[in-house]
Amino acid sequence: MKIQLFISKCITVFLLSTGITPVLAQGISTQKGEKLKVISEHQGPVIGPNHPDVKASNNKGGFETGQLVKHKGVYHMFVNEMFIRPHRDLRCAHWTSTDAVNWERQSTVVKAIPGRSHTNLRSEVWLTGVEYNEVEEAWNIFYVAYRAGDASKGELDYADYEGRIFRARSVVAGPDGIAGPYLDVDIIMQPDENTQEWEGDQAVASFNPYKVGNKWYAFYCGHYHIPRGPWPVGLAVADKLSGPWVRMPESINPIPIVEEFIENPVVSKLDDGRYLAIFDSYGDQEVGYSILDDGVNWVPGINWAPETRLKVQSGDNIWAEDGDHHTRTPLCAIQEDDGTFTVIYTAMMLVDGKRFYAIGKCTLGWE
Repeated sequence: MKIQLFISKCITVFLLSTGITPVLAQGISTQKGEKLKVISEHQGPVIGPNHPDVKASNNKGGFETGQLVKHKGVYHMFVNEMFIRPHRDLRCAHWTSTDAVNWERQSTVVKAIPGRSHTNLRSEVWLTGVEYNEVEEAWNIFYVAYRAGDASKGELDYADYEGRIFRARSVVAGPDGIAGPYLDVDIIMQPDENTQEWEGDQAVASFNPYKVGNKWYAFYCGHYHIPRGPWPVGLAVADKLSGPWVRMPESINPIPIVEEFIENPVVSKLDDGRYLAIFDSYGDQEVGYSILDDGVNWVPGINWAPETRLKVQSGDNIWAEDGDHHTRTPLCAIQEDDGTFTVIYTAMMLVDGKRFYAIGKCTLGWE
């Protein structure tokens, strides 16, 4: 209890110094004791290797990481296509659906620069966040670009190093401009003098903003390749979605949602005022989630509960391979009108002995 009070005081001092006012959880529905559960599973992938648009776009490796938003009854999926080698040859694509089951590919929104090397700073591009920027009256997408390791300096040439977070803006103004095209605006976060010790070799890896009150927060990731360490997440804060973004201090970062592994958390606001983060975690056919806790010493945007894992495939519907990193990343937890949540996720399946990362779907509800 003393440790918790000390941390709360540290958080309060930092927030006051940056103009963020801690508040008590007045008027916020706690729904204590409630947990999410899988109430239905789509049989097999909704997008697999035989989808006509997968074949037409020559996508040989499948999908990984991204975010899905719902606008005017249409699901817009911004997802990374590993079009040749999984986790090596990347582009960011836009797909749409009216039911989250039948999908059509619309366009490529961000391309990588071919030729992976330690000097190519855009050999991989991973879109991780999609938000509407009311100030700019335009959609913003956030994606990370890496370089490969430099073997001459003892780095792993197959690993990702020094991620930089790009912000791109839709050319067409207004909410209906979600389809793009998108143009790069700036780099909002990268390795610099403010990098924290825990971020390691890969950071900045992934970036997903969410708004609480008048402040924007964003999860970001990082980890060490040598020696291989855990995958934690930290938080950054800004007054505007466009930034400038400031890392939370190391008295707060990394956020203790998991002990060992969390990647690419996607955050959505619940109808009751709370926030839900769903993310890549460990476990066979499992994903993880956390709810922004609103306890006695509630601080906006920070008090995330320890993870809970959900098994998204079961029985005769297990099509993803076993393994901690084979069921990969959920792209959303969209709260529907009936109170359920639509979850779209990526998972690895074997097709003729080759890996393909397909798109799966399930529905969540409260226990």
